[in-house]
Amino acid sequence: MEQFDITFRLALVVGVILYLVVIFFLLKKRKLSVQYSIIWLFSGFALLVFALVPYVVLVLGDILHIVNPVNFVFLVAIGFMLLILLSLSAAVSQLTEKNKTLTQNAALLERRIRELEQQMQAHKP
Repeated sequence: MEQFDITFRLALVVGVILYLVVIFFLLKKRKLSVQYSIIWLFSGFALLVFALVPYVVLVLGDILHIVNPVNFVFLVAIGFMLLILLSLSAAVSQLTEKNKTLTQNAALLERRIRELEQQMQAHKP
């Protein structure tokens, strides 16, 4: 049973390291902004701590009176997912507002161009 525990923990550590490598790769290629990668990195490091030191999960689970340690891991994972969803929703809302402002500015500029073209047509001999 102990060997399975070690094997499982090693698989978790390798998985988390691959996860962190992918995040850093996306950051390097500028496919992921630093602003949003902080939550991803924090979740990766938390998972790494849980994989390397499972006692942390037990202690934190006991503090929160969670009977099964796996439920604590799920609680943390769901918490990170909610944070990521909230940050992405904020980003989409901000982009929607910027898009609306840009569309309005483009319409005003187009109207102004039409007015100037009409003035130029009126002043032509």
